[in-house]
Amino acid sequence: MRMERILGLVLLMGLLALMGCEGDQGPAGEDGHDGISVSEYTFVGENGVDCIHCHTELVASVMLTRHTLAYESLAEEPANLDNPYCLKCHTTGWDSEVSYGDTEIAVYGADVNGFDDYWGVEGAEAAARRADLEGVQCESCHGAMGPTFNANQPIVSLSSHEVGGVSTSMCAPCHNGQLDEWATSGHANAAGGDIAAFQDEGYASSRCGMCHTSEGFIAANDPSFADYAGEYTFIGCVTCHDPHAGSMGDGNVAQLRTVGAVETNYDPATEPGDELRPRMEGYGPAQLCAQCHHGRRDNANVAGQIADGYGHFGPHYSAQMDMFIGAGSYVIPDEIYDTTHVHQNITHACVDCHMVRETFLHGEMQDHSFHTFTPDVGNCTSCHPSWTDFTALEVYQASVHAKMDELAVLFDYADWDAMHDDETGWDSEAEGVEAWQREAAYAMYFVYADGSMGAHNPSYTEDLLQNAIDYYTLMSTK
Repeated sequence: MRMERILGLVLLMGLLALMGCEGDQGPAGEDGHDGISVSEYTFVGENGVDCIHCHTELVASVMLTRHTLAYESLAEEPANLDNPYCLKCHTTGWDSEVSYGDTEIAVYGADVNGFDDYWGVEGAEAAARRADLEGVQCESCHGAMGPTFNANQPIVSLSSHEVGGVSTSMCAPCHNGQLDEWATSGHANAAGGDIAAFQDEGYASSRCGMCHTSEGFIAANDPSFADYAGEYTFIGCVTCHDPHAGSMGDGNVAQLRTVGAVETNYDPATEPGDELRPRMEGYGPAQLCAQCHHGRRDNANVAGQIADGYGHFGPHYSAQMDMFIGAGSYVIPDEIYDTTHVHQNITHACVDCHMVRETFLHGEMQDHSFHTFTPDVGNCTSCHPSWTDFTALEVYQASVHAKMDELAVLFDYADWDAMHDDETGWDSEAEGVEAWQREAAYAMYFVYADGSMGAHNPSYTEDLLQNAIDYYTLMSTK
């Protein structure tokens, strides 16, 4: 029944959009505006019925997300419909604190018109209000719209960090577990996790903001924010997830902002857009990660690096996509590079390895997407059933590091760590450095920028380093 009601509203909104207006305007209500009267409730509910007048397409899109069906999903386990711990995040306007295992509300929140205030109350009005407040609606995130519509100031936040111990994320009331995980991730700890220091780095005023800030990434992927000119913050919840678009409508799996194919920026044999240009595609939600986790140096830049050196030699850091697909590094002419590996057969690549694994949650074993983005051995056991820890991987990574050290010694450094030291390390622009040396060096910087020490593509990693060692040895004897 509820799904039929939602589809009916979506069809109505579509009809209103085709008519070129937001609906017939009724008389102005007291202290309201044309077509919208003052509500007797703080939380109006009814799936954003008042929002439709100005946000027809947006509300239609929201109606086709899992948030809207959050209450209906509880019916899969009927007992959950009487469980306040479940209801607080599957309904609108619930502000009473309840803990896992609670069967009743001990202390009600200050608001008196949320779902919690009608839960367990008999009578037709309470039943009607519960129906109006089912699911996660506009007001769940943007705040109550009543009782005076024009006085409402919708809550809007594109950030996820804390201020004074309170999260700025609109997702925090229900997704606090994911936010606790996110707080330990590299996304949350740019500039040491200090938001003021992060903003002082100036990402907002450069093209770097598209991948280094929440607001920059959103502006690049959502025309509604193309002219954004406010505060810039860490990559967080709504950077990656679009609250307004889901896979039942025009959105993507997990409400991700984009899962499009991503070309490697560097490939001297092709130009951007060419059919044969190496790209990562078809990995579902992992495609979101690829939007930023790639080398970001184009053909001209890499050619210039080899010819003349460069202050930031090598690819842009976080070249994971390029390494994974086996492309994007400068390769020595006439050498052979094996670009394929078994990890390329993993359905969702980054997500399957860095996020989703089975864990004990809410009294049962189930898949959970960990937003720490740090792999656990549990992410590997489907392919490596004997693993109980990462010892085998660490041994392999040590062998890769040894190859990098071997190459660094050829450059007259004690090891790779000494070679890439910011103060005393190798300078690709220094007098006397030849182009062939930069050709050999690029492999080390590419492997380092990927960060996995071979895990993302063992064969490509090994060929990059061994071919560079052989090439340096050959050229140094000429």
